[in-house]
Amino acid sequence: MNRLRLGLFAGMSTLSTLTFAAPYQASSGQVTFAYRVIIVPVQGKTAQVSAALDIDPDDLASAGGTVRVNVASLKTGNTLRDDHMAGALGAAQFRDAVFTLTNVQGLGRLPEGQAVSSTVNGQLSLKGVTQPLSAPVKLTRQGNSIAVATQFKFNPHDFGVNYLGGASSIAVNISFKLQTP
Repeated sequence: MNRLRLGLFAGMSTLSTLTFAAPYQASSGQVTFAYRVIIVPVQGKTAQVSAALDIDPDDLASAGGTVRVNVASLKTGNTLRDDHMAGALGAAQFRDAVFTLTNVQGLGRLPEGQAVSSTVNGQLSLKGVTQPLSAPVKLTRQGNSIAVATQFKFNPHDFGVNYLGGASSIAVNISFKLQTP
């Protein structure tokens, strides 16, 4: 009987040290972009960012989920330009640009209180077209929250975003804070 109790105690103490993927969510953040049309630089932003990710801080390679940006909410400071951009992005039909995370490479775990850099891999869907995307990411874990920041470029023509005189590169910055519910 004592061996059974000892075995149960040992098993319970082992389980208490295991961590599992937890759902993290973000309901706001910041997205900025820079683009060029002919010789005119266009910059814009939105705070309509949401994310739903399953992350185990001790096994980042298994992370997965989605990050969404409402493309209709992107603002450049010029209403006419905003309307043209929404049309080019197909915002009426495809409300969100969606990044589906498949993994975080190069890191095994996310230590508490340290900013770490890695690469996220997944699929970006924009205007009904899905393409693979890898981007650098900076992650910082504090308690049950994770700050996320990334900067990357992509070719809008690969997604059917063809604006007369538009450049073949958009620079994007995204930051948000994930929380466990």
